[in-house]
Amino acid sequence: MVLLLLWSFVSFLAADHGDIHERIQKLSNQIKHSPDSTELYVTRGELYLLHGDKKEAGDDFRFCLKKKMNTDRVFLGLSKFFFAENMPDSSLFYVECALAQNGINPACLEWKGSVLKKIDAFCSSADVYEYLISITNDPSPALYIEASESWLLCDKDFAEEKTISILQAGLDRLGPLHVLENKLVDVYLHLNRTSEAIQLQTEIIDQSTLKAIPYYQRAKTLISIGDYTGAKDDLTAAIHALDQLSNYKKNTRAMRKIRNDIESLLKEITN
Repeated sequence: MVLLLLWSFVSFLAADHGDIHERIQKLSNQIKHSPDSTELYVTRGELYLLHGDKKEAGDDFRFCLKKKMNTDRVFLGLSKFFFAENMPDSSLFYVECALAQNGINPACLEWKGSVLKKIDAFCSSADVYEYLISITNDPSPALYIEASESWLLCDKDFAEEKTISILQAGLDRLGPLHVLENKLVDVYLHLNRTSEAIQLQTEIIDQSTLKAIPYYQRAKTLISIGDYTGAKDDLTAAIHALDQLSNYKKNTRAMRKIRNDIESLLKEITN
């Protein structure tokens, strides 16, 4: 977890490249006084990656290896460096080295799943994400989504059901999160399992406080199967839901756009 927190912290710095540059300069000055400090080099290498300085990052991580700092943190840095250099095989090799040092490092496992996905090893990628989910106390919704996307692209016979079951597992564990529910709807529609998509959309409407958007989304699904009467009812209900909002909320830019989209679709299927 330490490495995961470190990468989260360093990722926060990515929002300000000027700040990253200043930190790199500070580390470089410290390295002048402590030229054998591998800790300073690996930290600077991570910042170099975020700053887009690939060569410098690679040099720092290689220095650490030369000094026998064979840690999962160094290997993960090298894996990201080689991926940035468009060398996915080397990237995969070094993330495996990282996991050989610490097989339950969440940052390494998540990166491995990402690399496998990017080189089209979708089934293996999905397995890695599922393993990471199984050992994580508080997995993020993004992990379930990544796993489902990899399963959806996997060519195994059971992959379709795994695509669905991993999202359902996320909902069971994390609760009715809209991001997971909407992803599951998208999966059902992609797999032409429209009735299940509509059933889930109905559940989303029932539990939503702002019902306009899920009504609108279900209306589009109903249109796709030719149920224009049901779609009109949903679009009318969506407009009514918007009308119930406070003047402030209904006049926000986002709500005005939603209303325009709903009214345009209703006019389109009515004419």
